[in-house]
Amino acid sequence: MRGRRGFTLVELLVVIAIIGILAAMLLPNAFKTIEKAKISKAEADLHSIKTAVIVYYTDVGTWPDNISKLMSDTATGWDGPYLEKDPGNDPWGGAYALTTTTPTNWNGTKYNDYVHAPSVPASAASKIDKDMDDDDTSTGTIQYIGTDLYYGVGAK
Repeated sequence: MRGRRGFTLVELLVVIAIIGILAAMLLPNAFKTIEKAKISKAEADLHSIKTAVIVYYTDVGTWPDNISKLMSDTATGWDGPYLEKDPGNDPWGGAYALTTTTPTNWNGTKYNDYVHAPSVPASAASKIDKDMDDDDTSTGTIQYIGTDLYYGVGAK
């Protein structure tokens, strides 16, 4: 009888099955962690933009109508930049925007500025609203309209 070299097919199938079971148990948790990280980043971005808008208003006396004014402006009293860098896109790929126009279908208190985060999934918007507002995505300072998340800053 010769010396045995290599693995039998049964041994390989057992190892592959064990790897498959471990992957099936670990991958869902990995995806949940990624989604939690995206939500945390969005919350931090929204908070930073809100703070920058309020400080801009305190210095200049008017509400900015776009995010670029938080980084560079010629307005009297401007003492920025109020954001360290352009926040760019939200974690789901949509570009953050700032507007002084009340969003269509906005419910409740009107604000001087609205931070807009497009393409936020409904489940993420619900979690963001729960963490930062009133746990109701159709009222309060954070509202989810269509597929867009809005954050009101500076109540009128």
